[in-house]
Order: sequence, then structure tokens, then C-alpha cells
Amino acid sequence: MWTSYKKELFWGLGLFLLIFFASNQIYMFGTNYANNNFISKTATISKTISNNKVISSQSIVSQKPNIKLAFVGDIMLDRGVKSSVYKNFAGDYEELFTKVGDDLQGYDILVGNLEGPISNKGTDQGGVYSFRFEPKTVLALRDVGFDVLSIANNHIFNWGRLAFTDTLANLTSEKINYIGGGFNGNEAYSEKIIDLNGVKIAFLAFSEFAAGGVNSSSTNSGIAVISEDEITRSVSEAKSQADLVVVSYHFGEEYADTPNSFQKKYAELAIDSGADLIIGHHPHVVQTLEQYKNVYIIYSLGNFIFDQYFSKETMQGGILEVEVNSSNKIIEKVTLKKVLLNKYFQIESIE
Repeated sequence: MWTSYKKELFWGLGLFLLIFFASNQIYMFGTNYANNNFISKTATISKTISNNKVISSQSIVSQKPNIKLAFVGDIMLDRGVKSSVYKNFAGDYEELFTKVGDDLQGYDILVGNLEGPISNKGTDQGGVYSFRFEPKTVLALRDVGFDVLSIANNHIFNWGRLAFTDTLANLTSEKINYIGGGFNGNEAYSEKIIDLNGVKIAFLAFSEFAAGGVNSSSTNSGIAVISEDEITRSVSEAKSQADLVVVSYHFGEEYADTPNSFQKKYAELAIDSGADLIIGHHPHVVQTLEQYKNVYIIYSLGNFIFDQYFSKETMQGGILEVEVNSSNKIIEKVTLKKVLLNKYFQIESIE
């Protein structure tokens, strides 16, 4: 009887082990199948995402935002503008910009042409139109967001060398970069570079008009004057130091709505020398926006702040918005907008 019991126990134990082993194999097979199938599906999903150009979260984090620049034309804060500020705005020059302040402060770099010295020094040189701006105007320009101002123009020396060098000091004290002028010729013809998001942007400025002009080897203070040799050298040198080069020109004929041959010649020369954008002013009206070798040229942005109330064209100007791709360091988008002045010589709107 014991023998019979042992036999049944042995067969029962063997059957149990057989069932256990078979169950374990089935479980392992199912687990491996499930894991392999999940991996396969994941790979398929990744491929689908890749084919549909879905950017990974890692790529989104590392992508740099575009740099937004804006350029405006002539800024004149004397004569009728000054009178209006005191009559209508209690002497507060910032009120000239208050209606568009948020727009102007939204740019990473804001650039304009300073059409006269900022100083309470110097002697009037006796021009028919002679401008000098109160020292406190530099605070308004700083607060509205100006980062770079061209001083290469026909009015910056209206009150002589003392007012000119005082202007350089006043701009520097408020951390506004000036271009197209300096304490000596080398500085006047040298680029100012701003580095944003790893993109180096160089700014240069030149004037068609020689009042206060110097050459690049001069030891006197003064402004950079247009010449083939100086432009070729300055732009080429700037290009070797920066990713993008912007050239500002004070040139052309007053109130002419189209550029002349002089403007075209020197805009193209700068581009041939390595410039990536050409900005013009002086005619007091907006001129054409066009391209040469895929580089944008705005020949004149007209007036930004001025008291020329005698025509519709001089009471409006242009603002050129430029977007730079921070990754490939090229100009991606250019938009020309209209700036409208009201009867107080205040900027009414940008549209």
C-alpha cells in the first residue's frame, strides 16, 4: 500500500513540475513578445514623428529666438519740435514717443539718425538751418529704447567741434552707441559691434556731406565721409569681425522720392564690399526699398521726428523692421512700416 502511495506521490510531483515549467515558459514567451512588440511600435512612432518633421522637446529648448531690429530716419529735436514740447508737453521730450513707446521698446536693437548735436556748448556756425538739442533729450532717446545713433550727417557740426565732442560724451554716458563719427578719424570709420544671442552685428555710417568730415587717419574729431576707398576698407574690415554688417548712409536729394545715381553707386559698393543691409536718410521723404544681390536697400526712411509740417510726405516716415535668424545668422524678414506724425510733431502711430 505504501508502495502504491509513493508511486502516486511521485507521479503527482512530476506532473506539478511539468505544469510549473510549462507555465513559466509560456510567461517568458509572452513577456518577451510584449516587450519586443512595444519596442517595435515605439520605433514606428519615432519614425513617423521624424517623417512629419515634428521637433523634439530638446530641439525646442535649444532653438534661439529671432533678433528683431528696427531702423528709423531723421531725429530733429530743435526749432518747432522743441517749441511744441514746451508748449504741449511741459518740456518732456519723452511725450513725443509715448503713443508708440511699447512698439519701440519691443525691438532688440533700435537705430536712428541724430540730425544735430546734443549739447549746451559750442558756437553756432551760422548755417541757414542750425540745430542743437538740449542735453536732456539724450535721456528721452535712451528711455524710448535707442541703442545706436548715426552722427554722420550735415547737421551734427552745426555748433562746431566742441558741441560735437560733447555729443559723443553725452551719448556714451547713457550707453547709446554712436556710429559714423568719433574723437579721431579711426574711430569715425570703425564699426560698432553688438552681440545678441551669439550673432555679431556691425554698424557703420557715412555722410555725403563733408561738414566736420575727416579721413580715417585723422587725429581730429569728426565724421566719416563717403569715399570709395574708405567704404571698401571699412566694410571689409567690419565683415571680418562680424556676422552681419549694416551700413547707414546720409545721402541723396532733399524731397526727392527716388534715389539718384550717387545713392545707387555707394549702396552697391557697400554690398560688394560685404554689407548685409543698407539704410539711408536725408531726403526727408521715404524712398524705395529694393534689393541688390539679395541684399535689402532702403534709400531713405524719411523723417522720424521733424517739424516739416508743409507736406504730407514730410509728416510721415518709415520704420524698417528686420528679423535675424539667430541660428543661421542671416536676415530672414524685412518689413517697411509707416510712421505718422501729428500736429504736435509727436509720433501718432506706426502702421
